[in-house]
Amino acid sequence: MYLRFRKFMKGLSSRSYRITQEGAFAVLAKAKEAEARGKNVIHMEIGEPDFDTPENIKRAAMDALAKGATHYTPTPGIAELRMAIAEKVSADLGVNVDWKNVLVTVGCKEAIFASIMSVVEDGDEVIYPNPGYPAYESVTAYAGGKPVPLRLSESNGFRMTPEEVNELVTNRTKAIIINSPHNPCGSVLRKEDVKGLVEIAEDAGAFLISDEIYYPILFDGLKHYSPLSFAREDNVILVDGFSKRYAMTGWRLGYAVVPSGLVDPMTKLLNNMTSCPSQFVQYAGIEALKGPQDSVRKMVNTYESRRNAVLEELKKVEGITYLKPQGAFYLFINVQKVLSRVGMSSEQLVVKLIEDYGVAVLHGSSMGSYGEGFIRISFANSIENLLEGISRLGRAFSSMLSQ
Repeated sequence: MYLRFRKFMKGLSSRSYRITQEGAFAVLAKAKEAEARGKNVIHMEIGEPDFDTPENIKRAAMDALAKGATHYTPTPGIAELRMAIAEKVSADLGVNVDWKNVLVTVGCKEAIFASIMSVVEDGDEVIYPNPGYPAYESVTAYAGGKPVPLRLSESNGFRMTPEEVNELVTNRTKAIIINSPHNPCGSVLRKEDVKGLVEIAEDAGAFLISDEIYYPILFDGLKHYSPLSFAREDNVILVDGFSKRYAMTGWRLGYAVVPSGLVDPMTKLLNNMTSCPSQFVQYAGIEALKGPQDSVRKMVNTYESRRNAVLEELKKVEGITYLKPQGAFYLFINVQKVLSRVGMSSEQLVVKLIEDYGVAVLHGSSMGSYGEGFIRISFANSIENLLEGISRLGRAFSSMLSQ
């Protein structure tokens, strides 16, 4: 089969080599392989809520199925869901969103993909946070654009500041991508950050793509600020979804709020990609938005308790530095001292931690080149598992530093 395929290799598009996949899923596969061999592994690598989808949302899906909601819908989604999203976004952000500017997608990932593919042409520059969600860089390159990384650093709290962004803007800048609360660093943009970034994008004539999938997972009483609240021009694309706040990762339901001029071209792209999201899942989404929000508040409170417990346990671990995450459910840990001692990359370290110590974390380089020297811990797990996982990290690093 391989020999027969080789003669067709020259026919593959160069574009297919520019796109990458999420490292978290590759690490999860390695951890599962170790478990299949009998290894006990604590999972802190994957960014997925460990909670079940709330019962009222599941019931809404089952009721929709029972009523025959198993068919195609309009590509942008059913009107009832688009209206519910527009109403929720408008109320949360203090803006007036027209429901016809809401496009329902198969997960937030599709919203990101379709947004970038709809606005980026060959040679266009896209500024994005690095470390950051890998799709920003990957899809920009796939679209023929030039990814322009903005290096996030511990010194400024892993924030994407207007001053730093302004230094990267050129006459080729087509879009600026922001993510707050941030994956993998857990940082949250301040009000002045968001306002400044809106002004820069408007002055540059660029789109501002705001990935808000981790809203409202915020700690210590912090507030969320969206560029949609400050925009004077019709250039903001808000992407979001149901996966994180409603524990609906497997349901694959997201959305984008887009400028009026993007509605038609982006709808055509979505139509060619997936036709439409599942009909019964869209009815579950309506219930998620309009039903009780107690489960969301409970999950956020639980994440905050877990974060605090992890931070306390990390005080016992040698050779690392870290910042207190302000949102999402990740902690980005500087392990450069450990890596320099053992002569490893962060990816090699992750493999060793799985095989020798039974703890799975994510290598920082999977989140971009500037993530090298770090590991990401997800605290979307029980406190018992998290404390055991940190204990295993502590034993591993102590052993490596004493070599």
